[in-house]
Amino acid sequence: MELYTWIDASYATPPDMRGQTGEGAMSMGWGMMHCKSGKQKLNTKSSTESELVGTSEYVPYNIHAVMFLAVQGYLMRKNVLYQDNQSSIRMEKNGRNSCTGNSRHINIRYFFVKDRVDKGELIIEYCPTEKMLADFFTKPLQGRQFKLMRDIIMGHKPISILLPTIKERVEKLSNSCATNFNDVLHEDTNDRFSQKNKTYREALLNGK
Repeated sequence: MELYTWIDASYATPPDMRGQTGEGAMSMGWGMMHCKSGKQKLNTKSSTESELVGTSEYVPYNIHAVMFLAVQGYLMRKNVLYQDNQSSIRMEKNGRNSCTGNSRHINIRYFFVKDRVDKGELIIEYCPTEKMLADFFTKPLQGRQFKLMRDIIMGHKPISILLPTIKERVEKLSNSCATNFNDVLHEDTNDRFSQKNKTYREALLNGK
């Protein structure tokens, strides 16, 4: 079985400037098995922080759903969480290692998602904004975008419309491999350059 979760937050939308968060929606293929929309209980300083708080507040519903289905005898083969904020994704995967001067104040309780990621219970992936289902609960969508999200939520269309295609997955994997190769090549070049400098310095010191 596969479980897909979308989480999004709208920063400083209400009059009191607190984050409006859709907090998320969960699906197993057709329609939604759980949706939640509400206002965050604290003010945040950025959209990244709002997304992090929203994820922390909604992931427990995901964990409970997985545990409930496991007791019924249905083991989850894949549990994916989609977000459209790259900074919050990095913080949820790396914890405080990805915090900067603008996010070092965030309470540790909002990083419990990282523990679930480290244990392999949850996979966090990037989702383009135009495919973010949780936007339906946080933003005033209009036209074709509104109708598409409405039909998916109501079960009139499958969620596969929003999931990455095989082509997109291959391109993502290729870009990841290219990035890793460039990093290795850059490190190798730096090592060789450092070795040449070391040899040159030794030669100068020895008077050669």
